[in-house]
Amino acid sequence: MKQGCKNFLRLSGCLPGVLLLLATVRCELLQSAGNDPEAASWQISPETVFPDGKPANVYIQELVDALNAQTAAGAPVSEQELRDLVQRAATVVYHDRVIKYATPLSVNIQNREHEDFSKIFLKPKRIAQGVAFMQTHDSTLAKAQQRYRVRKQDVVAILMWESGLGEFTGDHLIFNILLGQLLYLEAARDVAVTHLIAEGEMDSSARVMTAPERARLQRLRKSAVRNLAALIRLGKEKGYDAVAVKGSWGGAIGYVQFMPSSMQFAADGDGDGRIDLCTWPDAIFSVANYLHKNGYRDSERSRRRAIHAYNPLDSYVNGVVKYADAVWKGHESSLTEN
Repeated sequence: MKQGCKNFLRLSGCLPGVLLLLATVRCELLQSAGNDPEAASWQISPETVFPDGKPANVYIQELVDALNAQTAAGAPVSEQELRDLVQRAATVVYHDRVIKYATPLSVNIQNREHEDFSKIFLKPKRIAQGVAFMQTHDSTLAKAQQRYRVRKQDVVAILMWESGLGEFTGDHLIFNILLGQLLYLEAARDVAVTHLIAEGEMDSSARVMTAPERARLQRLRKSAVRNLAALIRLGKEKGYDAVAVKGSWGGAIGYVQFMPSSMQFAADGDGDGRIDLCTWPDAIFSVANYLHKNGYRDSERSRRRAIHAYNPLDSYVNGVVKYADAVWKGHESSLTEN
């Protein structure tokens, strides 16, 4: 029997990205923001999602509309079904994670983290792990490379970056992560800014949200609507419990760290008729399929563009490419020695 995760196409209980394991927020003042009394009071409940019986904000209404759509992936879900899910859901918001996501420093923090990952993953021990993984799963990687024309080492590198080749686990409820973003993202931004000002990292003018910052928060909320709708609709269609699915603090699932809306790229790597992103054949084929569908071809430019689609941070792309090249060099050296 194939071993892996349960529920979500047998996906829940899976691994957050290595970001979750290694990333104690670089800015300690954001940790103190996570202890803010206001943030500690945030919760998921029928009263917060549907106060006075109505959607709490325009994004909850957009979620209701997306769930009712007749043409999107998965099965349509009524507003009453959403209310029933909220009633059953845990109340936790993971406010410290929402604050980290909402802070104006979020992109800088993530870039610094990925730069640090490069220092960790490019150490001989981690490169040797990648070489060993490539040798152990050579047959599956070769089949994926033949089908999708994606280099083996790039698949291995992404799996290392996303889940430490299956080493790291996490238990964030994705329903709560995404719904918390819809309810509290702007409030989380204000909490973060207040603490940044108190610590002298920003001046008082930062209290006024700039147009680019407002646009960024809107994009994040739109993304949360899209992913939460996909999670719930696919849950109804496939028969898993959307409120029980677990993954990273950002809402991603499996060794591959796909967001729910990216499940269109999930692939059955071992031909058993089902997809389990906590098993290596399906994870390997899914990463390769994702890269291929996002323009991965023979050129270095297309390679980087496809990896950028996986995570649109230059530090991520550079780190993945460096690790992939180092693993391939180590793999070739091992063949020569043998």
